[in-house]
Amino acid sequence: MPKAKILIVDDEKDVIERLASFISRKIDCIIEQASSGEEALNKLKGDTFDLAVLDIKMPGLSGIDVITEAIKFTPRTKFLAISAYDSYEIADQALKAGAIDFIPKPQTPEAIELKVKDILSQMGKYEPKQS
Repeated sequence: MPKAKILIVDDEKDVIERLASFISRKIDCIIEQASSGEEALNKLKGDTFDLAVLDIKMPGLSGIDVITEAIKFTPRTKFLAISAYDSYEIADQALKAGAIDFIPKPQTPEAIELKVKDILSQMGKYEPKQS
């Protein structure tokens, strides 16, 4: 099975690094990082990703802006939205833009890992290890 390719986007570098480190230890995948909506959009235009995990509230292009634009040229990429603004309106906007799910911050890396595994499993890009 080919490795899943994941883009993690957040304007807080430490959040990206912690999440990337945690996910890469738990899931055999390729992870790229972006620290702004503009950088994320450029990466999504230049490469193929299975999943983008992105913060909604960022300076410049928001996560919702990125999803709305990226879904036009990368329809196979799934988007998992995360935000410290845990409100129905934010979640609704993200889902209407095309996110597959919404996770409020703060969230444990384990909760995000489970959601990432679930999404990748549905795409045929992750298989739980048999013990």
